[in-house]
Amino acid sequence: MRSVEDEYLPARRKRRPWLIALPLVLVAVVAAGWTAFWFHAASVTRTVLAGWQENEASLGRVYTCADPDVGGFPFRFEFRCTDPVAELRSVTPPTTLAAKGATVVAQIWEPTLIVGEAVGPLKIGGVGAAPVLSIDWALAQASLRGLPTDPERLSVVLDRPIATSLDGGREGLVGQAGRAAFHARIAGGSARQNPVLDLALALDEASAPVLGRAGVVPLDLDAVGVLRGLPSLAPRPLEETLRTLQAAGGRLEITRARLQQGDIVATGTGMLGLSPRGALDGELQLVVVNADKLLPLLGLDQLVNQLLPQATREKLAPGLDKLLPGLGAVLRGPAAGGGVSVEALGPATELEGKRAVKVPLRFSDGAVLLGPFKVAQLPPLY
Repeated sequence: MRSVEDEYLPARRKRRPWLIALPLVLVAVVAAGWTAFWFHAASVTRTVLAGWQENEASLGRVYTCADPDVGGFPFRFEFRCTDPVAELRSVTPPTTLAAKGATVVAQIWEPTLIVGEAVGPLKIGGVGAAPVLSIDWALAQASLRGLPTDPERLSVVLDRPIATSLDGGREGLVGQAGRAAFHARIAGGSARQNPVLDLALALDEASAPVLGRAGVVPLDLDAVGVLRGLPSLAPRPLEETLRTLQAAGGRLEITRARLQQGDIVATGTGMLGLSPRGALDGELQLVVVNADKLLPLLGLDQLVNQLLPQATREKLAPGLDKLLPGLGAVLRGPAAGGGVSVEALGPATELEGKRAVKVPLRFSDGAVLLGPFKVAQLPPLY
């Protein structure tokens, strides 16, 4: 005699395969739909890139790639480019940038964050001419938050960058660093109208032998500032951007800066702008530790020795001491036991628990003055 359970058991066994197969069917449908969506989006991405290249070319910026490829299935979009080349014909002089490779990635769930990585070296030269500068690195990464047409934040980081001159076949080290980082974000306005930019620059163990003695000793730099005066972030030639910034009275406010080079430590704040001919104007208020080592590093002690004989320096020193205490000691020089006195630069103070001196660093239409001393003459930026 069959029980009630035996009567219903066959029917239950018939329904069980459908229950097992249904989730598998749903997964297959979702997977097929996602695959179709991804490949459609990849096709749209290729179309958008092609349109962007055409638009950029019409503005004098030609971008080419030896072997473009869109990948990253299933959870991200990845654009890979071999031997990317950028011909910037709209800048003065027209410039070509060429690298070995570049990769740009965006995750499906966070499409407004784009991360890129480049393979060096990056070679820079005139359009149709041999490169004059090569920049290489161990790792180069960049990230962009927001849409390319409406960016919110940009970061660029280079590990162990090194720049080498190739001009005229005379290779030589221009500069290098353990690490270089640049960050920018929109703090006010928008990319399309009157942006206010927060900027940050960091250099670790950076040196530039082309600057002479001042560039041989490695330095660390950490600077933060705010840039005002740009009408928008629309791409335009650098010269045009700087002219627009100057005409609008734009300023870069250095809110915090710290530089250390050997035993010399300096912090500063101030404001920088451009003169009508495109040279630097403004002033930074510096506080310097071991300022007595700064002037010899800049070569000012040798300049004084070359311009004035020792006898003349001795005669002028007492009068200069009355005008600015300690300045006479600079003129007397090491031969007279005077050396370089920090009092010649400015009043004494303290920084990070060490004796320091306050000194203004002024920029006057390209002339650079550290305290009473002219240390350089910078060319116009346009």
